[in-house]
Amino acid sequence: MSSFKYAFILIGIVLSMPTFSQSIKDVRINEIQVHNADGFRDEYGQAGSWIELFNTGYGKVNIAGCVLKVEGKEYRIPKGDPATVVPTRGYAVFFAGGTPDKGTFHTNFTLDDTDFIEFYNADGSLINRFQFNPASMVDGVSYGWLEDLDGIEKLMPLPATTPGSNNNTVEKITRSETFRQADPTGVVFTVINIVIVGISLTFLYLIFKYMGNFFMKSALRKSKKIKIETSGNTEAGSVKRKSAVTNDELAVIAMALYKYSESLHDYETLSLTINKVSKSYSPWSSKIYGLRQYPNKRDRK
Repeated sequence: MSSFKYAFILIGIVLSMPTFSQSIKDVRINEIQVHNADGFRDEYGQAGSWIELFNTGYGKVNIAGCVLKVEGKEYRIPKGDPATVVPTRGYAVFFAGGTPDKGTFHTNFTLDDTDFIEFYNADGSLINRFQFNPASMVDGVSYGWLEDLDGIEKLMPLPATTPGSNNNTVEKITRSETFRQADPTGVVFTVINIVIVGISLTFLYLIFKYMGNFFMKSALRKSKKIKIETSGNTEAGSVKRKSAVTNDELAVIAMALYKYSESLHDYETLSLTINKVSKSYSPWSSKIYGLRQYPNKRDRK
């Protein structure tokens, strides 16, 4: 019994431990800023280029041991810092100033002489690659993933720098809102609905009408075919019956049946013969012994 107890305790410990490794692929490079003269600053108050990682999943992810790589250099994120645990839908910002001695979130490379950034797992497998054009990088403007009007994410210059937060800062106007602004009274919307409903009902009416006619004609054709086959079979059968037995043969059959029925009865005479049967008398079979005398004879004194 104790072995089962320890097994359950072990299972509970394993299930309660945070699972980091299986969700590391949910992390991606979300936003970068190559030229930052007077914008977002690090904990030392210095502005510079930076890289933002985003946890797209719904579980905590420990990025310790993972690698950020650019052209010719790579930076392995140190272990032992609890700040490397990226929360659910959370962010981690690394300053690319070439000063790793400043702390965990300061890389040993810059973004000046590269056109890509790669993010690797601790086992060396590539998780995400962020490609950009250095010539299009503008001072004070960041570059990252942003949803367009159709809800599709694309890499593009962002309308605002958002390190550590969502890139979609611009309020999107939905198609319904655009239509409402174009038709504030709702007259066009009502007319369109009436036309659509009318066309739909007309289309359904025509479908059911032609389908009904088709099935009715098909049923009539089948019934006519059955009648023709039935009448043909009846006529053929009557011809066969007429040609099978002649009138003379029927007369002979009737006569034979009559003779057979007559032979089933016996003719008897009307004379009756009565013979006397003698039986020996036996007092045991006499009925006089079972009768009482009536009236009762009483002895008179």
